[in-house]
Amino acid sequence: MKDERDKYLLKNEYKKFIENTPEQYKLFWEVVFNAGLRISEALNISATDILWQENKILITTHKRKNHPIIPVIVPKNIIDSIQEYIWKNPAINGRIWKFSRQYAFKLFKSICKKAGLNPKYSPHALRHAHGVMISDITNGNMIEIKNRLRHSSIKSTEFYVHCSEAKQKELSNKIEEYMK
Repeated sequence: MKDERDKYLLKNEYKKFIENTPEQYKLFWEVVFNAGLRISEALNISATDILWQENKILITTHKRKNHPIIPVIVPKNIIDSIQEYIWKNPAINGRIWKFSRQYAFKLFKSICKKAGLNPKYSPHALRHAHGVMISDITNGNMIEIKNRLRHSSIKSTEFYVHCSEAKQKELSNKIEEYMK
């Protein structure tokens, strides 16, 4: 059984994960992490889903009714890397990444093994790591986290504030200060 800590990578683990990722797959996993995407959302991105000047990727989410298309702003270096990837691969027509969810899962597991990371991690751990990072950056702002992860309910968002290592350290420091 997975415990809470099996659900997300820490910042240093993400860096280790990327360092151990074969070059041809790095961009895929960087997009997943930096946009907080589900694997199926990332695999469905096509070049026409990218608003180059605005640093946005239009994400079709199948987790909600009517499959809304939601723009996600990502760091400019990610957009630049996608553009470079497409230029280097002119045969790309339709989806940018042509592998399956099952292949992405196996690839993720093999990278984790090579990097010496928790074998219980799944690809969704990158989305959770993104949520925890957003929690740290926004000081636990539930609305920001909810919107960034495209949750339909705030209830789904509570996990990220609870898991935030920065929030736990801050609380621990406050307890220590209080007890003086």
